Amino acid sequence: MRTDTTVRDVMHREFLGVSESDPLRDAAALLVDEETNCLVVLRGGESVGRLGCRDALGALLDTGGDEGGEGGEGDGDLTVGSVMGPPLPTVAPDDSLAAVEERLVAEGSDRIVVVEDGEAVGVVTGGDVLAAGAPRSGDGVHDPLSDGEATGEPRRGDTAMMGSDGGVDPAVEASSTDASGSPTQGVCESCGALVPDLVSANGQAVCPECREV
Repeated sequence: MRTDTTVRDVMHREFLGVSESDPLRDAAALLVDEETNCLVVLRGGESVGRLGCRDALGALLDTGGDEGGEGGEGDGDLTVGSVMGPPLPTVAPDDSLAAVEERLVAEGSDRIVVVEDGEAVGVVTGGDVLAAGAPRSGDGVHDPLSDGEATGEPRRGDTAMMGSDGGVDPAVEASSTDASGSPTQGVCESCGALVPDLVSANGQAVCPECREV
């Protein structure tokens, strides 16, 4: 097992992203078209937020698909900035993959943004860490991703797409099992988060939070 692998060795330099001023409807369409569950929100080159598919869907459902008008704000008036969540956790290009795994588990996130000189330069997912054989520091692991530049409509990142889906590759999955063969740690098959304890529900290995939904 290699222990000298760094973030720079495995990060996706091409990824999907949107800006705060992008129409939410367009960003939601990008999530669907690219089959990813999260976009990095950029202000210039700085990562300032995240847009998850659940947040986007929830906001659009709240408007009832209304175009807006006299009655108030419709989905045509919503922007990414009005519903985005807090920024994804960050690491530096020269950080170890073990450090990435620790952050993913601690934050309950499925991806992490690589920042150099104050700008987002890539993304690493839990699946990337597992595929690279990073030494386990704690528990769990898995995958997905996104990013781009800032202006008009949602677009492919400065360099385009990450992997086949900006890093979100459903085929990249891994987990640990207990003596009975049941998954105990790894990436949730529902939300994609890297968690220390997976449980079985409806034939899937999911985190406790998704099991309760």
